[in-house]
Amino acid sequence: MALLICGAIAALFRAEGDAIAPVIDALRRHGLLCLGLAAVATAILVARRRSLERARFARSWLAAVPIRPAASRGEALLIETAPASAALVVVAILSLVAALVLAQRADIFAVWANLSGGVLMGAIVSYLVPPPKPVELPPGSRYVPHRKVRSAAPIRPSLAALGRWPILQLFAWAQPKAVARATIPILVMMPLGTMADTAMVVIALFAVAGALLLSWSAALSVSRVAMRWLAPLPVRAGAIIHAFLLPSCAFIVGSSAMAALLLAAFNVSLRSAVEVGAGAALLGCLLFAAALLWNVRPWGRR
Repeated sequence: MALLICGAIAALFRAEGDAIAPVIDALRRHGLLCLGLAAVATAILVARRRSLERARFARSWLAAVPIRPAASRGEALLIETAPASAALVVVAILSLVAALVLAQRADIFAVWANLSGGVLMGAIVSYLVPPPKPVELPPGSRYVPHRKVRSAAPIRPSLAALGRWPILQLFAWAQPKAVARATIPILVMMPLGTMADTAMVVIALFAVAGALLLSWSAALSVSRVAMRWLAPLPVRAGAIIHAFLLPSCAFIVGSSAMAALLLAAFNVSLRSAVEVGAGAALLGCLLFAAALLWNVRPWGRR
């Protein structure tokens, strides 16, 4: 799967080299901005993961297991900085493939250095961010949309609810307080004189991109929990994959189409907007399918 994704990225770079070259040059010229954005995003992700993992570990039975302090700190560091490690790997792979296919090796190296430096800086700064107050949401969270039940429905056992679980988990994570805090940096980055319609389109683009990232993260988390829950049941792995795959991929495709429409409204050419939307949908579905296959692997159910 990794070789297939790298080959697809290399083919995309080779086919669209003329369109990607200006993007790489722009990223190199705005190196400090890329470094700052990468640092802010990484700091938010690592800080959030650290707070979640520490709250989860406090309720785990492993909290009472005797372990050396050095080993405990090392394992906690590896677990909490997993988003930064994944970002470094993705940036390195993209940069390596681009350097092998394109001719802008100096620019690509500068972009890689800026993004990698921003990720490392964000991972370090995240430990200076104070942990948020623990929020325990009730089972019927008000942030999750509920269906209106007019009459008692017949009981029909199925796995259809598993497909809606990642999407509902996304709504549970996207609390108004978190969305408001994420919108503030976007508004600050906008230059003076920006029109209201342009600002709304930019905020909507960031919202769609955030929804795509949250949906992928929710699908990973939910599928892992679902496999532990369904382990004692005689359910085929194919049925679980089918229940998860279709609704989540439909949500990813719909979000990518919305992003393409917003790009078209942002005076981006229709061809470029369609290519970005199709690429985001294809990459999101492939990543989700690969992660789902990994979580539903036969040896993972033992």
